[in-house]
Amino acid sequence: MHYQYVPSHCVFDVKYDGRRKARIVAGGNVTEVDPEETYSGVVSLEMVRLILLIADINNLQVVAADISNAYHNAKTREKVWSRFEFGKLASKFLIIDMAQYGLKSSAARFHECCSSVLTKLGFTPSKADPDLWIKDKGSHYKYVAVYVDDLIIASENPMEIIEALKNIGGFTLKGVGEPEYYLGGDVDRSANLAKDGYKTKLSAKTYL
Repeated sequence: MHYQYVPSHCVFDVKYDGRRKARIVAGGNVTEVDPEETYSGVVSLEMVRLILLIADINNLQVVAADISNAYHNAKTREKVWSRFEFGKLASKFLIIDMAQYGLKSSAARFHECCSSVLTKLGFTPSKADPDLWIKDKGSHYKYVAVYVDDLIIASENPMEIIEALKNIGGFTLKGVGEPEYYLGGDVDRSANLAKDGYKTKLSAKTYL
């Protein structure tokens, strides 16, 4: 069985809110992978706006969440190995088992993993957008929009879905709460249920 070598290196970044981030990534650009193994869809921005509108009209709660180290929840199908030049594993030969960041197919493998978990939870992909997942609860529909590892959940009780993703899916979630900033835009979801219900305002103030 032929394994391909990929270099590994550290990437450092500063997020929009000042948080610092470091991650070991693979130099997947040097590998040869079937293009069909690399495609991974994401929910459209138009669909996210539509879900927020539907949530406003139906007085649904909305929660955003980020799946921590998302790709590492999936296994890679690429046959690759690497070698670190730092840390306790320096100079050792390593076979990569999980969908490491940087590999060409990792996004697709995580997409499959996330889709499998949502299917277990009783959700089905929307015909309008396969990355918008829907579940009929009789009194209302539950919605989960997936943009790689960023989730927007609309439901009467979205925290129930959050707990299921943790317990059944095994995901570690961070940034759980009312969306304030999502996919590069500010989200202001003020509630006055006694009078007008939810009203969502979107802007690019932070981005600008």
